[in-house]
Amino acid sequence: MASNRQPQPWNDASVHEFGRDFLAFSVQHGIYCVPIDDEELNRQADFYDIVSRLFERRLFLPADLAPEFILDCGSGSGVEWAEEVMEKSELGSRSSSSGDDDFACQASLLLAVYDTCPSADPDWSVFKVVAVDIFHTEGSSPGVVKKRWNLNEAFRYDQTELARDRYDLVNSCFLADGINKDRWSSYIQDLHDRVRRGGWLQMVEAQLNIQSDSGRPLEHLSRWWSIYSDALEEQNKDARAMVHLRRHMTNAGFVNIVGEPKRLPVGEWHNDPHLREIGRDMKTIALQTLRSLGVWHCRKNGMEEREFEELLVGCEREISDTSLRLYIQLYAVWGQRAETEQKRVDRGATYIPDPSRPPLPPVNWA
Repeated sequence: MASNRQPQPWNDASVHEFGRDFLAFSVQHGIYCVPIDDEELNRQADFYDIVSRLFERRLFLPADLAPEFILDCGSGSGVEWAEEVMEKSELGSRSSSSGDDDFACQASLLLAVYDTCPSADPDWSVFKVVAVDIFHTEGSSPGVVKKRWNLNEAFRYDQTELARDRYDLVNSCFLADGINKDRWSSYIQDLHDRVRRGGWLQMVEAQLNIQSDSGRPLEHLSRWWSIYSDALEEQNKDARAMVHLRRHMTNAGFVNIVGEPKRLPVGEWHNDPHLREIGRDMKTIALQTLRSLGVWHCRKNGMEEREFEELLVGCEREISDTSLRLYIQLYAVWGQRAETEQKRVDRGATYIPDPSRPPLPPVNWA
């Protein structure tokens, strides 16, 4: 069954609106309408650090995993996860006693580059991570191959670099405001078919509805969430996508599925010292997140700058009130592709050759 072709970003052209820089492709097509300026890059890096601390710095969520070939989907403009994988890979390659047991195997990570010459043979001997998103920062990231791709488009089966059964691990994070709601099932099926038998998919998503553990109502934070989630709905996105991840993975054929819900505290209210410290650091990041993710949707919704700033001031007051016991719900889920699979006829994401159809033109990754 042919999929609907989706537009693809070929450059990082930007537009300046509401005092911020946005990826022109994003705002034109309603895919992740978040700034791409330095302020946002710093926020992403800080948020990644917070989430990493929440998950005890575990790069690989499945236990005892030493992957050889890795694909990172939704890597973010700063590709923090991919770069940390590379950094620890280099440590592991120098010394197996470095403490990074995941990398004691000195794995070489996949260089998968779509090329106009599909027969091109990538260099398998060097450490590489493929980081895929609609935007990446300029400049070098040693060992990380950055590629632009709109993940709403089904993966291409006529390209050897994204052939079936390729990866030991696929990482997919924070795509709720980028993936179309009717794409999630086939997207996860696509990821399943990229994973080798016995390999793993790990996913992390957040529901950016800051909630209160106190049971008290939240005026300003609730208003922000209402505007944001309604805007995503209009763009055919699902702000609550994380609650369906496990079902999609089951339907795709994954086994040994494990879900790990996490409450990310916002503010210094938690009794656990580690989570209390995370909550303290999350206060500023939470407000930055509300500003970055909300500015396009709120202003495009007709909100004047003064009204938007007043909304954020109200949100800041609520974030600063530790008696509200605020948190953001995160959900991590990982599953394994079965070693043996029952033969079936796949639909949607799976490529079924049709000799009557002309071949698709080769992909030219930007």
